[in-house]
Amino acid sequence: MRRREAVYSAAKGSLRMVAVPANREERLYGAVVLTYSLDSVEQLKREGRIVLGWFVPAAIVVLTLLVDLLTRRLIHRRIGSLRLTMQRVAQGDLAARAPVQRQDELGAVATGLNQMLSEMEGFNVALQERVREATSELRARNQEAVESYERMLALREALARADQMAAVGHMAANVAHQIGTPLNLISGYVQVLREEQGPDSRVTRRLEIVQEQIAKVTSIVRTMLDHARRPAPKEPTDVGELVRRVCEVARPKLDALGVRLDLAVAEVPPVVADPVQLELALLNLVTNSLDAMPSGGVALIRVGPGGDGGVRIEVSDTGTGIAAELLPRIFDAWVTTKAPGRGTGLGLSITREVVAAHGGTIAARSEAGSGATFTIDLPAAAAEVRVEN
Repeated sequence: MRRREAVYSAAKGSLRMVAVPANREERLYGAVVLTYSLDSVEQLKREGRIVLGWFVPAAIVVLTLLVDLLTRRLIHRRIGSLRLTMQRVAQGDLAARAPVQRQDELGAVATGLNQMLSEMEGFNVALQERVREATSELRARNQEAVESYERMLALREALARADQMAAVGHMAANVAHQIGTPLNLISGYVQVLREEQGPDSRVTRRLEIVQEQIAKVTSIVRTMLDHARRPAPKEPTDVGELVRRVCEVARPKLDALGVRLDLAVAEVPPVVADPVQLELALLNLVTNSLDAMPSGGVALIRVGPGGDGGVRIEVSDTGTGIAAELLPRIFDAWVTTKAPGRGTGLGLSITREVVAAHGGTIAARSEAGSGATFTIDLPAAAAEVRVEN
């Protein structure tokens, strides 16, 4: 006999009967029958369904809230810190740093962000320093340009005054010479008339007054001549440094005309010179070269040893040159190669007088359309001292 199970309904519910035989030595002695109600099982099922219907959603809600809380605490808040740091950086605060709370992925992001911000801050500091240096250098260049421009204006004014003074000096010398000769003749005739009239004559007294006035006019004429011939004070001068100053003064006009100025300065002895007058003379030569190159070109100033241990200065250009018929008279007063109204014709004449006043010589060579070269030879300071002694 085998185990048997059966489920059947009763008045009060479902029952379950389980019968198990009791065998011994293959003989059936009896059976054990277990009968129990299925209502309790159904009750448990119902209670289980109720629990599943209410507890599981509640648990899901609670777990969701816990997960959200943990997410906010562990992720959202840290992401918010990163966002706040980036906002501060966007507003220009490169010193802002993101907090590193944990050594996880977000911590690695915060560490990388902080490293990037440190590099950006260092780069910004270096950039500010470079900008400061560049600004300082630009300010210094601007100041040099202003000083050079002011010096150029001063030299132009001095050159204009020198032109005027030279013209006045020429005129004064000519006037003094022209007046001096007739005054000497008049004075001689007055002296003869005084001797003819005798010492006690009223005419003699009047002639004495005329003689006194002639003497005053003669004194005025001599003063004019002395003023026109008065030499300027001189001092030992570094020609190389003088030429560099001329280049600095002419730099704005060089840049405006697109002219390249090359400078070649060798080791030369100093010369005894009036720096202002010599600088004006050289600036006049450079200005003439620039005027000869209105569309750009190349100018060259070369300083080197000259003859007899002196100093030679050459100013050359690639301009329009000087016409052959004007070249022999180029240093005469009122001779100019410029268009009417653009030159007085006294610049090169004054330059020659300045060079001559320094014991030097100036020469010009040129071909029309092939540029011009002006050569100045000046005695060295020691040579001048030996000559004067």
